[in-house]
Amino acid sequence: MKKHKLGGISSRLVSIPGIAAFFGLSVIASVMGHSLIAGFCFFIFLLCALSRMWGVVSIYKVFAAVEADATRMFIGESSVVSFCIRNDKPLPLTWLELLLPMPRRACFMPDGDFEESSVDLHEKEYCEDGPALRKRFSFVMGGECLLWSGKWTAKRRGVYRIDSLVLRSGDGLGLTQSQNVSNPAQTPVFVVYPMIRPVDITHFLLMQWDAAGGNRGFMEDLTIIRGLRKYEAGDSWKRINWRIAARGHELSTNIYETVTPKAVHFILDGESFCNPQEDDSEFEDALSLLASLILRLTEAHVLCGLSLPGSKYLPQTDFAATSEAGQLLTALAGYDLLYRLVTDEQEPARRDVFSPSVFDIRSLIGASNRSGRIYYVARDAAGLRLSGLATRLDASRLTLLAYGENPEEDPYLPDIKQLNLRSLGV
Repeated sequence: MKKHKLGGISSRLVSIPGIAAFFGLSVIASVMGHSLIAGFCFFIFLLCALSRMWGVVSIYKVFAAVEADATRMFIGESSVVSFCIRNDKPLPLTWLELLLPMPRRACFMPDGDFEESSVDLHEKEYCEDGPALRKRFSFVMGGECLLWSGKWTAKRRGVYRIDSLVLRSGDGLGLTQSQNVSNPAQTPVFVVYPMIRPVDITHFLLMQWDAAGGNRGFMEDLTIIRGLRKYEAGDSWKRINWRIAARGHELSTNIYETVTPKAVHFILDGESFCNPQEDDSEFEDALSLLASLILRLTEAHVLCGLSLPGSKYLPQTDFAATSEAGQLLTALAGYDLLYRLVTDEQEPARRDVFSPSVFDIRSLIGASNRSGRIYYVARDAAGLRLSGLATRLDASRLTLLAYGENPEEDPYLPDIKQLNLRSLGV
């Protein structure tokens, strides 16, 4: 979809009222016999009219496209992003600007080429006013295609959607500026995953099996024989296939089918991490630990599910247990806390009030039914009490995964197991 519009920084001389005013002044001066003034006003009228026509036509048939060699990254990784701007008309452009929306939280930024600029994009249906990334070009010939690539680096967790590409151009006199806001269907979406750290997942494997689950969470189902191999010294006598040995054949060892623990489901209570100081370091650290747990558990062949409450930009999200860790990490990358509820300015003594996380219980329960254990991730036990989930979920499957220090005994949650999230970091 494209939208062509005369830019807001164009001179008022080239506006319709401005052009009409100079034309009217030239006519009035001519009728009154002031030929010199009439000629000057008519010259300005022609200049502004031609400038407006040139500026408006200049942006037509100008297209832009974006490609990247990688769109899913961890913090610190880089990707080469390629741009193509094509002028599909004979008329050359004396100048051209490409504007990209600024990534939220500066999660994915260019190492060069673009400059940060606070501009008004004047297309609120497609773009928000505010800071943007801008690159300028001079004199683009008709039929020319500009190609260039630049290195972009993942700075912090986030999702960068290039919802629109804004192209600006105008006349050579600098009086008229027009823009083309396009929404190309193939624009990539860049995802920067939360920081991954070493974590200890032993507890999760033990909780799933209520016993040690073997190497990396695997166990063998002794009722299913997947195959046989020749007996080797050191093999357990329990693995020997005695039925074949009784027939006089050489000793063979059974190879049993391996199975993995049941799935786990994480519920993130993001709003429990809100604080009046607007310090999100604890929340980002908790997200990093949660993302690391999901990744390591998936590598250990433990399926993971995830529930996120409604956030600043997205509704509630529920993922049933899946082997696609990237899908869950993408959801964590794009999760933003809700806006804080600010108290009345006339009562400065009152503390800021935060809205608790709100979950659709039916959707959450439906997504978590496939999991053997459910972990509620929150700042402390208060988040679980306020949400009311403790009384609606099976307490025998529920564990509070608190970021803060856990009390030894919580009278409100007597049957809920508790585990400190920070203690899982290695």
